[in-house]
Amino acid sequence: MARILVLEDELMLNEMICDYLVSNNYECVGVKSYDEALDLAYDQNFDLWVFDVKIIGGNGFELLDSLRAASKLTPCIFTTSLNSINDLNKGFLSGCDDYLKKPFELKELLLRVQNLIKREFSHKNEKVENLDNNYTYDIATKTLKKNDKQVKLSKKESDLLALFLKNKNRLITREEIYAQIWDIGEVPSELSLRVYIRNLRIHLGERIISKPKLGYIYVV
Repeated sequence: MARILVLEDELMLNEMICDYLVSNNYECVGVKSYDEALDLAYDQNFDLWVFDVKIIGGNGFELLDSLRAASKLTPCIFTTSLNSINDLNKGFLSGCDDYLKKPFELKELLLRVQNLIKREFSHKNEKVENLDNNYTYDIATKTLKKNDKQVKLSKKESDLLALFLKNKNRLITREEIYAQIWDIGEVPSELSLRVYIRNLRIHLGERIISKPKLGYIYVV
């Protein structure tokens, strides 16, 4: 049974969400504050987080940003009454996987939950074999190995490789890479990106193709 952490400071809505998810065969833990959610997300394993943005003791964007910085990769859905494009962008830059505007139907939330958990369970078993010269890459743990020995990559190099492998043979623009790889508040650097690409090519050869002024393609 998949476990879901729900952060919602409106008690009635919190209980409605949890009761509905439980009735659909999920285990659900509901909390109301930033600190409660932070402690549980660090200490316990969940398959999905559902975070409100305006919460007691902080906000959901900052919470998820802190968890992502600590390499907590559990998928997350934001629920919020904020509806500007800047808020949407901030949510995705902090590392969320989906964004649901209030008010919403519980059925819609359930559909999004089902989609993300299905994807997460699939990724947990997904391994890319034989990238080149006996290399393997585990997307779930973001670990590159050669002959079963781990290859040292920086966090951004590992995140970038995961992004390429999930988007094989598709052009990924620099803007998309910046949004996915750089943390909120960080200033993206084209020079740094080139260094990460060069380091990955040491292991993967010329599979990563540069498209001037556009972006990069991982070719298989």
